[in-house]
Formats: sequence, structure tokens, C-alpha cells
Amino acid sequence: MLLDDSQFYVGADLGMVNSILAYTDANGIVSVKRWDDGQTKFPSAILITPRGKYAGQDIYRRMRTEPRYHYENCFKRMMGTTHKERIFNVEYTPTEMGAMILKKMVSAFEEDHGERVERIVLAVPSDFGGAEREATYKAAYLAGIREIKILNESDAAAIAYCHDTPDFRGNVAIYDMGGGTFDVTVISVSDNGFTVKSNEGSKFLGGRDWDLHLASIIQKRVVDLSGMRPQDLDRNSDLRKRILSEAEKIKIILDNVEEARGVIDVNGMPIEFTVTREELNRSTEALIDKTLDMIRSAISCAGLTDRSLDRMVLVGGQSLTPYIWQKIEEAFPYVELMRYDPINAVARGAALYARSYFKTHDIKLSSILSKTYGLKMGIDGKERICNILYRNIQLPIKRTVVCRPKRDDQENLSIEVYENKSDASVPDSEVSHSRLVNRFTVPLKGKIARGRTKITIDMESDYEGIVMITTVCNGITEKCDLGKYIYLTDEEFIESMRKVGSVQ
Repeated sequence: MLLDDSQFYVGADLGMVNSILAYTDANGIVSVKRWDDGQTKFPSAILITPRGKYAGQDIYRRMRTEPRYHYENCFKRMMGTTHKERIFNVEYTPTEMGAMILKKMVSAFEEDHGERVERIVLAVPSDFGGAEREATYKAAYLAGIREIKILNESDAAAIAYCHDTPDFRGNVAIYDMGGGTFDVTVISVSDNGFTVKSNEGSKFLGGRDWDLHLASIIQKRVVDLSGMRPQDLDRNSDLRKRILSEAEKIKIILDNVEEARGVIDVNGMPIEFTVTREELNRSTEALIDKTLDMIRSAISCAGLTDRSLDRMVLVGGQSLTPYIWQKIEEAFPYVELMRYDPINAVARGAALYARSYFKTHDIKLSSILSKTYGLKMGIDGKERICNILYRNIQLPIKRTVVCRPKRDDQENLSIEVYENKSDASVPDSEVSHSRLVNRFTVPLKGKIARGRTKITIDMESDYEGIVMITTVCNGITEKCDLGKYIYLTDEEFIESMRKVGSVQ
């Protein structure tokens, strides 16, 4: 554990495309870690070879020299799922891959500053549910960090913005469009701190989707100009990867010019092509419209109108797109728009909150639950999700339901926990519209009588949005932890630590 005289407090934004690490010193001065290339962006990618594991800017150079390697990125969207990637006959989870990124970033910081990092604030998308938050928490633990606080990315951006704009008071919407996720969060800022009013978002909407749309435009152009057939391109994974890489570069150029040129080598022949900003705008307009709908929903859920929203602050790299600004301005003409530190805002806010959370306690933040949680139950003869904890409700929160056993001498109770986006006015939801989070089998002890024995189920969420279930039957309490069961069995922990290993 860090001592009270710790010199640095660390926060991190683990992005889908790039990650940022920031820190505050003992005096509260916030800085952003710069890497070997002078940039603050650390690639959220790993390279695994038969000889070792690598992270950071060096992996792209190493890809040109390693005879055998596996490159992996964009695994943030798979956090909290059962997805595994088999690499050289070893299965890796998104959590373990995230731990490799964090481990390399933190070790580099420790080398620079001579202080071990055992505390950290990790920023996650507001739309992350309990499973994704737990997976992120576990990644930090596998990276060797023992005191971990989870903070919503939009909350972190608001903290950074108000740190640099100390006179702002009122209702602000944080429009956070990152590389892989989108959130819009309405926050009330007062002398008493930050009160989160509502949140909308998607972990499947971000700058990567702009890359893919632009790559599709370029692919059609390459097929037309080269004379190749579409099926030839489908079979050429290397060419598709190079086109995607070119799309990432051209997208940034189109933020500043109306037309951009590129060159792709196809079978030794350079294919020159041109792409316009208008083409990209038309292709991605539906993506922006989705965010506009989410803004409207967030404002409504906060009990506000666009006229009573004082300001909208745009953060995240994709928010630099001129067409996003134009569309928001047209849809919300009464709202003052501002861009703020699009790349580093989230990490800087996480670092500022780290100093407050672990030392000074001067930042007051009241957050909300991002998802609605419920249990599968028989309702009117059909299996449905009985919603218990609702999204956009201030944390912490606790609710209780009572159920009865189906038969005499029943030995176990099966509990299935689901999450969805139902509002507080919706008591139950379709199973098909909800996502299974976890399944538990709880032993029932003592005399069990069908329809008479009372089983109480408490569902609660802590300040970080991590949910726990507690059952009581015949005076016997059982806990089903959906959240911080990061303390793996000895075998699981050793195996995960082995797979994460040393990251170069």
C-alpha cells in the first residue's frame, strides 16, 4: 500500500484504440505520461510471439522483424464476456490482454518516477455494466495493483473540465466519443460537487466504426481501379488490413480538408485514390443520428430540456469530426457547445479523482447505476425479468424481493441475474431484451415448505455500480457476489498471472 506521503496518484483511460495514463503530484498538479515517441497515446494493442509479449509503440517495428507473431487489439468491447483468443496454443481472455497493457504502462511510469503504483483510478465507459467493470477491475489486479477505484469516463471528463473551468456551475452534458465506445452523461455541477443525473451510451459505437465505414469506401475504390474482383479482396486479409490502416490516417486528414488522397499497393502496383469528406459524412450520418437520439434520451431522463441544459462538452478523439459538431449544433441550437482536451481529458480527470479518493477527499461525486438489473421469474405464467435495480438511480442503492420455493424439501434455489436498459416505469422485461449477467445456485437449509417458506433476496449496488446479491432463508445468509470477486482461486490466479507474465 502507498504511504500517506505518496508523491503521485495515478489515473488511466484504457481505450479500445489507445490508452492514456495521467497522474497528479503531491501538490495536485496533473500531468499526462508521454511515451518514447513523445505522444500521450499508448496503443491498446499487444504483440505475442513465441519468445515473449510486447506492448507499446515498439510493437509496430517488431512486427516487421518477427518471423511469427500474433497482433491483438480492440478487445475492450469484449471485456466482461466469455470470449477467449487462442494464441500459440494458449487461451487469453480480454481481461488478461487488458492487464498486459496496464502492466506495461504502469511499469514505465514506475521506472520514470521511482515509486511503485499500488493504487489507481480506472476510467470505464458509463455504459459498462457490472460484468465489464469487474473484468476491468480484475485486469488491474492481475497487473499488480491492489487498490482500485472504478470511475465512469464521462464523470472523469467532467472533473477535468471543471478543474480547468472552476467558475462553471450548472447542468452540463458530456458527449464522449472515443475510439470504441460512446457515452453522453448529464451532470449537475454545484458548490457541493458533481451529481450525475442520467447516462446513455453504447460500447459498440465509436471512432472505430468511422474507420470501418471509410475502409469500405476505399475498398470499393481499390476494386474499381485495380480491376480485381470483390471476392479477391475478401480472400486477401493482408490487403484489407492495409486498407483499414490507411483509412485510420485519412480519417484524421479529412477532419481538416475536404478531400484526401491515398495510395495502396496491390500486387506490386500502386493504386492512387481520392476520398472526400462528404462521402464519409454520408456514410456515417446514421452513426451520428444514434448519438443525437441518446442525447435527447439523457436530457429527458435527467428531467431537463435542451433549453435548460447550460452546456455540452465534447471529448474523445472522434468528437473532433466537424460533421459531429455540425449535426449537434443543428439538433440543439439552444445549447452552448465546447470542445475540451479530446485525447487526455478522461485520464486527467481520473488522476485528479485518484488524489481526492485516496488522500484529500475534496471531490464530491454522486453517480448513478448504468444498467437496470433484475431476476428471471415466473410472471403471469411466463418467464420474464423482474426488474429490481433501475438505471439512472443514484448510488448506492438496495432493493429487496421475496420469493417462495416451488416444492417441499427443495434443496437449492437457482438465481439468474439479467441486465437491460429499462426505465423505472417498467416493472418487468422480456428475457430476449435482457442480457444474462450471472447464474447462481444457492443451497437452501432447514425445513423447506412449498409456498410457505420465505426467501428474501437483497440486490444492491455500491458506489462503483458493482452489484451483489444476498439471500436469506430460515435465518441463513448466502452472498452471491457479482462484483469484486477478483480474488481468484490459487490455481486460477497463478494461471492468469503466468499468462500475463512479463510484458516488454
